[in-house]
Amino acid sequence: MGIERRQLSQSDNAGGSSSPGSSYSTSPEPSHPSSSPASSMTKKTLLHARRPSLLSSAISKQECTTINIAEDKDGPPELISYLSSSQGFAWNPEIFLPSYVDYDYIPLENRRDPIHEIILTDEEIKKILPQ
Repeated sequence: MGIERRQLSQSDNAGGSSSPGSSYSTSPEPSHPSSSPASSMTKKTLLHARRPSLLSSAISKQECTTINIAEDKDGPPELISYLSSSQGFAWNPEIFLPSYVDYDYIPLENRRDPIHEIILTDEEIKKILPQ
């Protein structure tokens, strides 16, 4: 059986800017000048900075697995494709594969997940590292 894995990333939404690790987008600011300085000051005070996303970058990554279950390697391929990880979850391959397919995989309980990000505050760093 041939197995192929692909990494997919969510694409940014068209027409706006997107912060890293987030699938939400903001509308672009209008490019026309304002009529008076007072109105531009009011607009600037109403706009606020967007807080950084608390979600990990793993939430936007997807991994697709394709398995060729054909008995005859010279004949046409019989492919099964499924998302093996998406939205921060590792999906169980037993859900997508037929019961007659003899497919060796590492059970989710024994699988080691990669660490994408570790975020520490200054207080946590001071507690960990000696002065």
